[in-house]
Amino acid sequence: MGENSPIYIIRKKPFQFVTGTLKSKGTKPLSTNPYMPHPQPQNVDVVVTVNGSDEILPNVPVNRDTIEYKGSYYSVSAEGIQNAVANMMQMAKTSLDEHDYYSDVLKEGEKVMEQLNPQYAEGKRQARTIADLQERADKQDKKLDEILSFMRELNGGSPKE
Repeated sequence: MGENSPIYIIRKKPFQFVTGTLKSKGTKPLSTNPYMPHPQPQNVDVVVTVNGSDEILPNVPVNRDTIEYKGSYYSVSAEGIQNAVANMMQMAKTSLDEHDYYSDVLKEGEKVMEQLNPQYAEGKRQARTIADLQERADKQDKKLDEILSFMRELNGGSPKE
């Protein structure tokens, strides 16, 4: 992690790849062990500059080239950011694969609930009836608009009241 070295950043939401510049801000010895006369700094605070704005990353382990912080991955190596992206892609693929399963759970669960719970079934029946009535009302509105438009044409463009 050299000062002014490039850093690769993946923002998770929305997914975005950006680059920036890494600057070391300071070191913090983690251990104040009295048996170690000169404790080695194990963490550092760093500043990442992206598009002219600074982001402070506190307590970054010095032996890590890739970290996750506040919904983003930061890496000083292209390989590190590639690994992070590959992991995200695998998680996304797994989620998509599970989508069909969960859709089936919802669909089949509805059937079970309707069979076993009369109140649930009645609520679903009422919701379907309301949706059907709303669809019929929308069709009636369209037909009425067509009739009014036709009457305007017959009356020379202005409706009579």
